[in-house]
Amino acid sequence: MTKSRKPAATAAELAILEQLWERGPATIGDLRDSLYPNGGASKFATVQKLLGRLSEKHLVDRRKDGTRWVFEPLVERDAFLGDELRRVATRLGGESLTPVLTYLIETGALTADERNHLRRLLDQAAPASTRSKRKGGK
Repeated sequence: MTKSRKPAATAAELAILEQLWERGPATIGDLRDSLYPNGGASKFATVQKLLGRLSEKHLVDRRKDGTRWVFEPLVERDAFLGDELRRVATRLGGESLTPVLTYLIETGALTADERNHLRRLLDQAAPASTRSKRKGGK
């Protein structure tokens, strides 16, 4: 069984999600104040509209707390990031992340710490035969 991917988010929607991942549940006013410190009613409406879109995409949930709505993410940051990377890989590399990783390594975009972290993850990864079985291989 394959996991369903969450819908993509625009840059503005992603800014909202980042705030929710960092701070936890928040009201429209909380998010407006964080994203637009000098924002007024128009920025409140902007955040409200973005949260509506994120709710339609099932990326955030809302609950009533007294007179205010409180919003929280329905997707974890790492899961969302994984879906976004898969979208890029599908568009640019035929569903393989190898071109993306190769680019990052060959251009020196990764720090020594990041390369070491990737080495540790690769060393801990399941053998290729186990991964192919999970994807429907033999």
